[in-house]
Order: sequence, then structure tokens, then C-alpha cells
Amino acid sequence: MARGTAVGSLAAVFLLGLSALLTTYSTQPLLPELAADLGVSATGAAWTVSATAFGVAVAAPLAGAVSDRLGRKRVMLAAITATALATLACAAAPGLTALLAARAAQGLAIPFVFAVAVAYVAEEVTGPRVAAVNGLYVSGTAFGGFLGRFLAGAVADALGWRASFVALALVLLLVLGAVAAWLPRERRFLPTSGLLGGVRGIGGQLRNGPLLGTCAVGASVLFVQVGAFTYAGLHLAGPPFGLGTAQVGAVFAVFLVAVVVTPLTGRLVSRVGRRVVLVLATGAVLAGLALTLVPATAAVVAGLAGACTGVFAAQACATAQAASSGGAARSSAVGLYLTCYYAGGGVGAVVPAPLFEVVGWGACVGLLCAVAVLGAVAGSVSWPAGAGALSAR
Repeated sequence: MARGTAVGSLAAVFLLGLSALLTTYSTQPLLPELAADLGVSATGAAWTVSATAFGVAVAAPLAGAVSDRLGRKRVMLAAITATALATLACAAAPGLTALLAARAAQGLAIPFVFAVAVAYVAEEVTGPRVAAVNGLYVSGTAFGGFLGRFLAGAVADALGWRASFVALALVLLLVLGAVAAWLPRERRFLPTSGLLGGVRGIGGQLRNGPLLGTCAVGASVLFVQVGAFTYAGLHLAGPPFGLGTAQVGAVFAVFLVAVVVTPLTGRLVSRVGRRVVLVLATGAVLAGLALTLVPATAAVVAGLAGACTGVFAAQACATAQAASSGGAARSSAVGLYLTCYYAGGGVGAVVPAPLFEVVGWGACVGLLCAVAVLGAVAGSVSWPAGAGALSAR
């Protein structure tokens, strides 16, 4: 990343992260409005979250392979363009089926930003800066997750849910222009001879113990994140809170805490290693989820902030571990990781639904805590001691 200004390059990495999560979960604050307008239950409308996540899971293995052949920057620019077009299609959807199809199309495009950006950073950034730039990228995803939800909720409250997708598409087009101008072209990239060269390596990765453990961590992390914010939004929309669409969207400002804290994760990893940070992050998730059980809006919001911060810290560790576990076949490793990661998110959007409908938010918290612990155990068992620490390199 030596070409162009250093500030511009770092800003572009942040914006890539933003675009990767801007639209993925943007329907979470819209679920009651979507349900009312489309004639489905609020938990049925949660499939608009799963559709995108499952789309990502399907396309993730191909993203790295395509960029291995065609190059990193051009693939990411094409993917942002495709995501913007699919977002506009969401705004024009005549019914739930068409909306789900457009949301799935968004998901199919997103890995060509997410996975390729991870590979780009791993190739173009060297030395101790890797952890810091990875942290910046994950901070971008945190900010994108906040902005997408907040903007969707605010615009929908004023102009309707269709207008929210138009607003998100405009943001993506602005990001497209900035990344095109500021992100340096890859210098260390070596194209593969075949388009599916990266995909062929996935079979070998299925015998890669540390990577499989990382996949379990990623699946659990996104299961918890999506499950928490999907059903906490419905929890806050109901009694005794009664928050409106814009207010629920504003709750996602807790993602801004993760924007600030996540870059510090890279520094902590450099000192104590990823396993230790994963355990600490899981502790933050459990404490935050427990706090959401207090029947006060401030307590729920504070608890979500703590859980969100822990999730993004764990995600930063897992993303970096996926890239380093892949060896020479980095693209296939990241692709397999992202498939598991987003599959976990897709499942997390719908599996808690029966618990929420029958028992309530407390049962969802119990499920989410159990999944978080299982992920931490998987990482602790499979990751090498000191992984990520400078002293271990």
C-alpha cells in the first residue's frame, strides 16, 4: 500500500469494510414495518436477514478464486456496483418473494468485497502493521453495520422502507467512487492460471484443524451478532419499551463503540495472542447479553454495546486467523471461513424465532450465550498458543 497517500489508502480499507456490511443487516430495524406492509409476521420478515447471509455463504468460496484470476481491486469495484444495483432492486420489489430474491442477490455480491479485501490486506500490508490494518477494516465493517441499520430505520420512519434501500444504494455509489480513487492497485498479486484454482484448494482445507476451528468461531460469532440484534430490536419494539422504527435503528449506534475499540484489538493480539483475546471478547459478549435482561431501555442498549464490542473483537481475531491458517491457499481458506461465518449468521436470524415467540427474549439470551461459549472453546482448542502475538512470529 505504498502508492497514493497513506491516509487515502487506509480510508479506502475502512470504506471497503463499510460497504461489506452496509446492506447485509439493514432490514433488522424494519421488520415490524415489513411485516405490516407485506402481510407476514415479524419473525417471518426476519428471512430478509437470512436471505442475504445465505447468499454470502453460497458465493464466498468463489470470491477469492475469481479475484485470484482477475485481480483484487477490479473485482471489489465490480462487487460494490452489483451490490448497489441489487439494493435498488430491493426498493422496487413488489412483494416478499421478490424482496428475498433481491436480498439474496446482495448477498451473492458481498463476498467479492469482504473476502477479497481480507486477501488484499494480507498481501499488500507487511510486518506489524497487518494487525492494525485488519483492525481498521473490521472497524469499517462495524461502522457499516451501524450506518446501514441506522440509515434504514431513520429513512423508513420518514419515507417508508423502500426509500431506505434507495438511500443505502446512494451510499454504496459514494463508496465506489472513493475506493476507485484512493485504493492503490495490488502490487504483490500474482494471478492464477485458472479461474477455479482457489476453489480446488478447499478440499485440502477441510483437513486443516486450526482453520476448521476458526470456521466454528466465525459461525458462532455471527450467529450471536445477528440473533442478538434481530430479536433485541423486536424486544425493544414491544412492551414495556415500545420503541419505533427510527428509535430501534438508533439503537444500532452501539456499533460505534466497536469502531473505536476494535483497532485496539490488533494491539492487544500482538501482545497476548488471539486465543487470550478471544476468551476476553467472549466474556464481554456474555456480560453484555446478561445486562440486556434488565427491563430498562438504557440497560438493554448498554448490554448490546458490550456484546457488540466483544463480537467484533472476536471477529477480528478469527478473520486474521483464517488468513494465516490458509498458508499458500489463502483465498480458499478465507472463502471457506466466510461460508461458515455467514451461514452462522443466516441460521442465527431464524433459529431463535420459536424461542422468542413462545418464551421471550430471555430464552434467546440463553441460546446466544451457549453458542458464544461453544465458539470460544473451538478457538481455544484449535488455535496455536500465542497465535498472532509478535513474540510468536
